[in-house]
Amino acid sequence: MMNRTTSRVAIGAALLTTFFLLSIESAQAQSNRMRATIPFAFYSNEGVLPAGDYDIERLGSGVAKLFNRDSHAVVVSNTISISNRTGQSVSAKLVFHRYGNDYFLKEMWWEGAADGRALLISKAERELARTFTPVRIVSVAVR
Repeated sequence: MMNRTTSRVAIGAALLTTFFLLSIESAQAQSNRMRATIPFAFYSNEGVLPAGDYDIERLGSGVAKLFNRDSHAVVVSNTISISNRTGQSVSAKLVFHRYGNDYFLKEMWWEGAADGRALLISKAERELARTFTPVRIVSVAVR
């Protein structure tokens, strides 16, 4: 009798643990992704990307993936962690620097996160920064 009860409790605990872990994994996966419509061509660390709809995903270990929903092109970039000055969670957004007519993706912020990811400055941006003062542009079409 005791063995049957013990095994039911063990099975129940295992099912509850599995459900809990799957719930956490699902919530983390959702918070690491966002979708944005970027109305202009822009530079990432990997070169020029066309305007369009993008899925942006934080992969962990300082890596972010940009997926162009139109061309199906995938760009993976190394990033560094940045935090907002208040330490509070922020709204999802993408921050670009504009030099003349050239846009560079600089920061990615996910909904509800207290920290974001920044792309390292590229050689092309460094050269333009010698001539132009950057204008900070925030893309608002993030969902």
